[in-house]
Amino acid sequence: MTLPLDSILTLRLMLGEILAGQLPQAGRQWLDTKVNLTNPVSIQTAFVAAPRFTGKQPVSLSPERRQQIAELRSHFSILAWPLDRVTRLYLLLHLPLEQKELFIQSIETLFETAEMNELVALYASLPVLPYPEAWFFRATEAVRSNMGLVFDSLALGNPYPSEQFSELAWNQLVMKTIFNDKSVGGILGLEKRSNPALARILVDFAHERWAAGRYVPARAWQVVVPFVNESMLADIRHLFHSNRAIDREAAYLICTETNFAPARLLLQEYTSDVPEHLTWHQLDTQVA
Repeated sequence: MTLPLDSILTLRLMLGEILAGQLPQAGRQWLDTKVNLTNPVSIQTAFVAAPRFTGKQPVSLSPERRQQIAELRSHFSILAWPLDRVTRLYLLLHLPLEQKELFIQSIETLFETAEMNELVALYASLPVLPYPEAWFFRATEAVRSNMGLVFDSLALGNPYPSEQFSELAWNQLVMKTIFNDKSVGGILGLEKRSNPALARILVDFAHERWAAGRYVPARAWQVVVPFVNESMLADIRHLFHSNRAIDREAAYLICTETNFAPARLLLQEYTSDVPEHLTWHQLDTQVA
Protein backbone atom coordinates (compact mmCIF):
# COMPACT_ATOMS: atom_id res chain seq x y z
CA MET A 1 0.00 0.00 0.00
CA THR A 2 1.01 3.61 -0.49
CA LEU A 3 0.72 5.66 2.65
CA PRO A 4 -0.97 9.02 1.89
CA LEU A 5 1.16 12.07 2.41
CA ASP A 6 -1.05 13.38 5.22
CA SER A 7 -0.61 10.08 7.08
CA ILE A 8 3.17 10.25 6.61
CA LEU A 9 3.19 13.77 8.02
CA THR A 10 1.04 12.67 10.96
CA LEU A 11 3.44 9.81 11.65
CA ARG A 12 6.35 12.23 11.46
CA LEU A 13 4.68 14.43 14.04
CA MET A 14 4.09 11.43 16.33
CA LEU A 15 7.70 10.32 16.05
CA GLY A 16 8.86 13.83 16.89
CA GLU A 17 6.71 13.82 20.03
CA ILE A 18 8.01 10.40 21.05
CA LEU A 19 11.62 11.41 20.55
CA ALA A 20 11.17 14.74 22.34
CA GLY A 21 10.10 12.84 25.44
CA GLN A 22 12.81 10.18 25.37
CA LEU A 23 16.02 11.54 23.89
CA PRO A 24 18.63 13.11 26.16
CA GLN A 25 18.64 16.90 26.08
CA ALA A 26 21.73 17.07 23.89
CA GLY A 27 20.12 14.59 21.49
CA ARG A 28 16.94 16.65 21.26
CA GLN A 29 18.87 19.81 20.54
CA TRP A 30 20.95 18.08 17.89
CA LEU A 31 17.87 16.57 16.21
CA ASP A 32 15.94 19.85 16.23
CA THR A 33 18.86 21.50 14.46
CA LYS A 34 19.06 18.79 11.79
CA VAL A 35 15.37 18.54 10.88
CA ASN A 36 15.19 22.30 10.39
CA LEU A 37 17.66 21.96 7.51
CA THR A 38 16.06 21.40 4.12
CA ASN A 39 19.19 20.14 2.38
CA PRO A 40 18.91 16.34 1.77
CA VAL A 41 22.68 15.98 2.28
CA SER A 42 22.31 17.36 5.81
CA ILE A 43 19.56 14.84 6.56
CA GLN A 44 21.66 12.02 5.13
CA THR A 45 24.64 13.06 7.26
CA ALA A 46 22.42 13.15 10.35
CA PHE A 47 21.03 9.70 9.49
CA VAL A 48 24.56 8.28 9.67
CA ALA A 49 25.50 10.17 12.83
CA ALA A 50 22.28 9.54 14.79
CA PRO A 51 23.46 6.86 17.27
CA ARG A 52 26.13 9.16 18.69
CA PHE A 53 23.45 11.61 19.81
CA THR A 54 20.45 9.39 20.58
CA GLY A 55 21.72 6.22 22.20
CA LYS A 56 20.35 2.76 21.46
CA GLN A 57 17.94 2.14 24.33
CA PRO A 58 14.54 0.71 23.28
CA VAL A 59 11.80 3.22 22.58
CA SER A 60 8.98 3.29 25.12
CA LEU A 61 5.43 3.43 23.77
CA SER A 62 2.13 3.70 25.59
CA PRO A 63 -0.72 1.43 24.44
CA GLU A 64 -2.47 4.51 23.08
CA ARG A 65 0.55 5.50 21.01
CA ARG A 66 0.94 1.98 19.65
CA GLN A 67 -2.70 2.05 18.62
CA GLN A 68 -2.35 5.43 16.94
CA ILE A 69 0.57 4.21 14.83
CA ALA A 70 -1.27 1.00 13.92
CA GLU A 71 -4.29 3.00 12.78
CA LEU A 72 -2.09 5.16 10.58
CA ARG A 73 -0.29 2.23 8.97
CA SER A 74 -1.67 -1.28 9.38
CA HIS A 75 0.82 -4.01 10.39
CA PHE A 76 3.53 -1.44 11.12
CA SER A 77 5.06 -0.99 14.55
CA ILE A 78 8.13 0.62 16.08
CA LEU A 79 7.72 -1.33 19.32
CA ALA A 80 11.13 -2.49 20.59
CA TRP A 81 12.97 -0.33 18.05
CA PRO A 82 16.06 1.36 19.52
CA LEU A 83 15.93 5.14 19.67
CA ASP A 84 18.57 5.56 16.99
CA ARG A 85 16.38 3.62 14.51
CA VAL A 86 13.30 5.69 15.40
CA THR A 87 15.40 8.81 14.94
CA ARG A 88 16.62 7.61 11.57
CA LEU A 89 13.07 7.03 10.38
CA TYR A 90 12.11 10.50 11.65
CA LEU A 91 14.98 11.96 9.65
CA LEU A 92 13.99 10.05 6.49
CA LEU A 93 10.53 11.58 6.74
CA HIS A 94 12.14 15.04 6.59
CA LEU A 95 13.53 14.40 3.12
CA PRO A 96 11.58 16.11 0.28
CA LEU A 97 8.55 13.78 0.35
CA GLU A 98 6.73 15.36 -2.57
CA GLN A 99 9.73 15.54 -4.91
CA LYS A 100 9.76 11.96 -6.14
CA GLU A 101 13.06 11.87 -8.00
CA LEU A 102 14.95 13.74 -5.31
CA PHE A 103 13.45 11.65 -2.52
CA ILE A 104 14.23 8.36 -4.25
CA GLN A 105 17.77 9.44 -5.06
CA SER A 106 18.32 10.53 -1.46
CA ILE A 107 17.22 7.12 -0.14
CA GLU A 108 19.25 5.31 -2.80
CA THR A 109 22.36 7.18 -1.72
CA LEU A 110 21.83 5.99 1.84
CA PHE A 111 21.38 2.40 0.66
CA GLU A 112 24.57 2.54 -1.37
CA THR A 113 26.71 3.72 1.55
CA ALA A 114 24.92 2.09 4.51
CA GLU A 115 26.52 -0.13 7.13
CA MET A 116 24.50 -2.91 8.74
CA ASN A 117 22.49 -0.95 11.31
CA GLU A 118 21.74 1.75 8.77
CA LEU A 119 20.45 -0.91 6.37
CA VAL A 120 18.25 -2.34 9.14
CA ALA A 121 16.74 1.10 9.68
CA LEU A 122 16.14 1.59 5.95
CA TYR A 123 14.47 -1.78 5.42
CA ALA A 124 12.37 -1.48 8.58
CA SER A 125 11.20 1.95 7.36
CA LEU A 126 10.04 0.82 3.91
CA PRO A 127 6.37 0.36 4.88
CA VAL A 128 5.98 4.06 5.64
CA LEU A 129 8.11 5.59 2.90
CA PRO A 130 6.41 7.10 -0.16
CA TYR A 131 6.82 5.50 -3.59
CA PRO A 132 6.89 1.88 -2.30
CA GLU A 133 7.34 0.46 -5.79
CA ALA A 134 10.72 2.20 -6.00
CA TRP A 135 12.22 0.01 -3.26
CA PHE A 136 11.50 -3.41 -4.80
CA PHE A 137 15.06 -3.96 -6.04
CA ARG A 138 16.56 -2.94 -2.71
CA ALA A 139 14.14 -5.20 -0.85
CA THR A 140 15.06 -8.23 -2.93
CA GLU A 141 18.71 -7.45 -2.15
CA ALA A 142 17.88 -7.91 1.53
CA VAL A 143 16.52 -11.37 0.79
CA ARG A 144 19.90 -12.29 -0.68
CA SER A 145 21.81 -10.68 2.18
CA ASN A 146 24.06 -12.79 4.37
CA MET A 147 23.61 -10.32 7.21
CA GLY A 148 21.00 -11.88 9.45
CA LEU A 149 19.79 -8.64 11.02
CA VAL A 150 19.31 -7.07 7.60
CA PHE A 151 17.30 -10.05 6.35
CA ASP A 152 15.20 -10.09 9.52
CA SER A 153 14.39 -6.39 9.24
CA LEU A 154 12.68 -7.05 5.92
CA ALA A 155 11.34 -10.59 6.34
CA LEU A 156 9.98 -10.53 9.89
CA GLY A 157 7.29 -8.18 11.14
CA ASN A 158 7.48 -6.10 7.97
CA PRO A 159 4.41 -5.74 5.71
CA TYR A 160 6.38 -4.51 2.70
CA PRO A 161 7.19 -7.92 1.12
CA SER A 162 3.63 -9.26 1.26
CA GLU A 163 2.34 -6.08 -0.35
CA GLN A 164 5.01 -5.46 -2.98
CA PHE A 165 6.82 -8.69 -3.85
CA SER A 166 6.20 -10.77 -6.94
CA GLU A 167 5.33 -14.41 -6.36
CA LEU A 168 8.87 -15.50 -7.15
CA ALA A 169 10.44 -12.99 -4.77
CA TRP A 170 7.89 -13.82 -2.08
CA ASN A 171 8.58 -17.54 -2.33
CA GLN A 172 12.31 -16.94 -2.08
CA LEU A 173 11.82 -14.89 1.09
CA VAL A 174 9.62 -17.54 2.71
CA MET A 175 11.94 -20.40 1.85
CA LYS A 176 15.05 -18.56 3.05
CA THR A 177 13.27 -17.91 6.35
CA ILE A 178 12.49 -21.62 6.63
CA PHE A 179 15.95 -22.71 5.50
CA ASN A 180 17.59 -20.50 8.12
CA ASP A 181 15.28 -21.81 10.87
CA LYS A 182 13.90 -18.36 11.61
CA SER A 183 10.39 -17.71 12.92
CA VAL A 184 8.06 -18.42 10.01
CA GLY A 185 5.22 -16.90 12.00
CA GLY A 186 7.03 -13.58 11.89
CA ILE A 187 6.35 -13.30 8.15
CA LEU A 188 3.40 -10.97 7.71
CA GLY A 189 0.94 -12.14 5.06
CA LEU A 190 2.13 -15.76 5.12
CA GLU A 191 -1.35 -17.23 4.73
CA LYS A 192 -2.61 -14.59 2.30
CA ARG A 193 0.35 -14.94 -0.07
CA SER A 194 0.47 -18.76 -0.08
CA ASN A 195 0.50 -20.12 -3.63
CA PRO A 196 0.74 -23.50 -5.39
CA ALA A 197 4.39 -23.01 -6.36
CA LEU A 198 5.36 -22.29 -2.75
CA ALA A 199 3.47 -25.37 -1.56
CA ARG A 200 5.36 -27.57 -4.04
CA ILE A 201 8.71 -26.04 -3.09
CA LEU A 202 8.02 -26.61 0.60
CA VAL A 203 7.07 -30.26 0.07
CA ASP A 204 10.22 -30.90 -1.98
CA PHE A 205 12.31 -29.18 0.69
CA ALA A 206 10.66 -31.30 3.39
CA HIS A 207 11.58 -34.47 1.51
CA GLU A 208 15.22 -33.35 1.45
CA ARG A 209 15.23 -32.55 5.15
CA TRP A 210 13.52 -35.79 6.11
CA ALA A 211 16.06 -37.76 4.07
CA ALA A 212 18.79 -36.05 6.11
CA GLY A 213 17.06 -36.82 9.40
CA ARG A 214 15.97 -33.22 9.89
CA TYR A 215 12.62 -31.47 9.97
CA VAL A 216 10.71 -28.48 8.60
CA PRO A 217 9.42 -25.85 11.06
CA ALA A 218 5.87 -26.89 11.87
CA ARG A 219 4.39 -23.47 11.15
CA ALA A 220 5.71 -23.65 7.57
CA TRP A 221 3.10 -26.28 6.71
CA GLN A 222 0.38 -23.65 6.84
CA VAL A 223 1.29 -22.63 3.29
CA VAL A 224 0.11 -25.96 1.84
CA VAL A 225 -3.41 -25.85 3.31
CA PRO A 226 -5.21 -24.38 0.26
CA PHE A 227 -3.33 -26.66 -2.14
CA VAL A 228 -3.47 -30.11 -0.55
CA ASN A 229 -3.91 -32.83 -3.14
CA GLU A 230 -3.55 -36.59 -3.52
CA SER A 231 0.24 -36.42 -3.80
CA MET A 232 0.51 -34.76 -0.38
CA LEU A 233 -1.38 -37.39 1.58
CA ALA A 234 1.77 -39.42 2.22
CA ASP A 235 3.50 -36.30 3.52
CA ILE A 236 0.64 -35.60 5.91
CA ARG A 237 0.81 -39.20 7.12
CA HIS A 238 4.54 -38.70 7.65
CA LEU A 239 3.77 -35.74 9.90
CA PHE A 240 1.19 -37.74 11.85
CA HIS A 241 3.85 -40.41 12.47
CA SER A 242 6.49 -37.90 13.60
CA ASN A 243 7.95 -38.22 17.07
CA ARG A 244 7.57 -34.44 17.41
CA ALA A 245 4.23 -33.33 18.80
CA ILE A 246 4.30 -30.09 16.82
CA ASP A 247 4.57 -32.03 13.54
CA ARG A 248 1.52 -34.07 14.49
CA GLU A 249 -0.29 -30.88 15.39
CA ALA A 250 0.63 -29.36 12.03
CA ALA A 251 -0.83 -32.42 10.31
CA TYR A 252 -4.00 -32.02 12.37
CA LEU A 253 -4.33 -28.36 11.38
CA ILE A 254 -3.76 -29.16 7.70
CA CYS A 255 -6.49 -31.80 7.74
CA THR A 256 -8.85 -29.58 9.72
CA GLU A 257 -8.51 -26.56 7.44
CA THR A 258 -8.15 -28.09 3.98
CA ASN A 259 -11.09 -28.51 1.62
CA PHE A 260 -9.54 -31.67 0.18
CA ALA A 261 -11.87 -34.41 1.43
CA PRO A 262 -9.36 -37.33 1.45
CA ALA A 263 -7.11 -35.33 3.74
CA ARG A 264 -9.97 -34.50 6.07
CA LEU A 265 -10.72 -38.21 6.30
CA LEU A 266 -7.28 -38.76 7.79
CA LEU A 267 -8.60 -37.20 10.99
CA GLN A 268 -10.69 -40.35 11.47
CA GLU A 269 -7.61 -42.52 11.09
CA TYR A 270 -5.24 -40.57 13.29
CA THR A 271 -6.31 -39.56 16.75
CA SER A 272 -3.72 -37.54 18.59
CA ASP A 273 -3.32 -35.59 21.80
CA VAL A 274 -4.04 -32.26 20.09
CA PRO A 275 -4.65 -29.32 22.42
CA GLU A 276 -8.08 -27.73 22.28
CA HIS A 277 -8.46 -24.65 20.08
CA LEU A 278 -5.09 -25.27 18.42
CA THR A 279 -3.91 -22.54 16.03
CA TRP A 280 -0.95 -22.16 13.71
CA HIS A 281 0.31 -19.32 15.87
CA GLN A 282 0.70 -21.72 18.79
CA LEU A 283 3.15 -23.79 16.76
CA ASP A 284 5.53 -20.82 16.74
CA THR A 285 5.68 -20.72 20.51
CA GLN A 286 6.15 -24.43 21.24
CA VAL A 287 9.47 -26.11 21.76
CA ALA A 288 10.13 -29.01 19.38
